[in-house]
Amino acid sequence: MKAVKKAVKTLQQILDEELEKTLELASERVKSIIMDAYDSRTSMAVIDRRSKTNPQDPKYRDKFMEALNSFEFFQKQDSKVAFVIPDMENFDFSNSKLMVIQQIMEGTAGIYVEVSAEDFEKMFGKRSISKEPFDTSVPKRDLIYLMRYNNIVRTAERRVFGQGYLVRYPFSNTPPMRIFDDAEKFANEELDKMLKEAINTSIIKLRKAV
Repeated sequence: MKAVKKAVKTLQQILDEELEKTLELASERVKSIIMDAYDSRTSMAVIDRRSKTNPQDPKYRDKFMEALNSFEFFQKQDSKVAFVIPDMENFDFSNSKLMVIQQIMEGTAGIYVEVSAEDFEKMFGKRSISKEPFDTSVPKRDLIYLMRYNNIVRTAERRVFGQGYLVRYPFSNTPPMRIFDDAEKFANEELDKMLKEAINTSIIKLRKAV
């Protein structure tokens, strides 16, 4: 009886170690998949180098990666551990730089242009801007606002600067960018296989230990 209890305890220890290794490996795979999706979907999107909303800019890409590395992939529920995949609901976009990425990932209906506070004043005078800056983390001189490119803005642009001066928001008229979907697909298709392999490895190790 003691031998059985000892074997069960040993198996549980080995299994816990193997599952922990497997879940850590899975989380690294998920991070890699998400960053690959981020890069493949955004790397060619911004053509105008004047754009201040390029997700490949290190200040945005690095902040996204930092938030991904800080994501809690494991949630303990009593004696169980849940493996969590990032999505639009549970990922933390609260940082002002990440709000830029969130906007891109959610998609934008309509055509918008990037307007600096200085250019806005030149076009419309010292009237208050009802919109929030797109990225509040930058110096005041670099603040930009996304404005719908309607007839009022077009007319003011032509009158003050000439047509084509304002930078078109690169993600105008774009559907949601589903950067997290590939990671969810990986979890659905591969995670169970990885866990079964961890269990099989644990059994093999137990046989060698007893």
